[in-house]
Order: sequence, then structure tokens, then C-alpha cells
Amino acid sequence: MITVTVTRENGEPVGFHVSGHANMGEYGEDLVCAAVSAIVQTAILGITEVCHIPAGVSIEEGDTTCILSKDATEDEIRRANIVLNTMIAGLRSIQSSYPKTLKFRNKEV
Repeated sequence: MITVTVTRENGEPVGFHVSGHANMGEYGEDLVCAAVSAIVQTAILGITEVCHIPAGVSIEEGDTTCILSKDATEDEIRRANIVLNTMIAGLRSIQSSYPKTLKFRNKEV
């Protein structure tokens, strides 16, 4: 199962941690894992490369983390929230199609 932990500050997303595997196919052929990876990596690129928002990012096999920098401005946080909420919507869509593969948690900081 893939676990998505959304880090929130005052209810708004400021980062996430994604870990685990969907186990819906052979390694390298799991469509759910591929879809989750694509959405998560696109969100990271949206935050860091498109919006140029400072964030701590760690990507390892089956384990990805992205947390906005404490130095991020209010405007950067607002723009990152749009990207993060879009990522969450995409992942929830996968969850609705494959409910036994994804679970969500929230972590307030």
C-alpha cells in the first residue's frame, strides 16, 4: 500500500511524504505506482522548477518527501498550496479507482 502523508500548517498543505508500493503488478510494470510517481514528481517540479519555491526534496525508491522551506514567502506558500492541492486531487482520484492501494494521512505542524 502507498501511504501519502500531507504535512499541513493551519490546515493548508506545506509538504508531503509518499512511501510504499501499490503491489498491483510486477516491479516496473505497476501502473498505480507509475501514476502516483508521475503525479508526485510533477508536483515537485511545479514547486521547485516552475514556481521556484524553496523546498527540501528527497527522492528514493518507494520514498519521496517534499517540504516547503521555512523561508518561503506568503505568496510562495499560496502558490505551492495550489500545486499541492492539485497533487492531492490527482492522488485521491487514483485512490477512488484503486481504493486498496492508497491511504492518506494528515500531519499538522
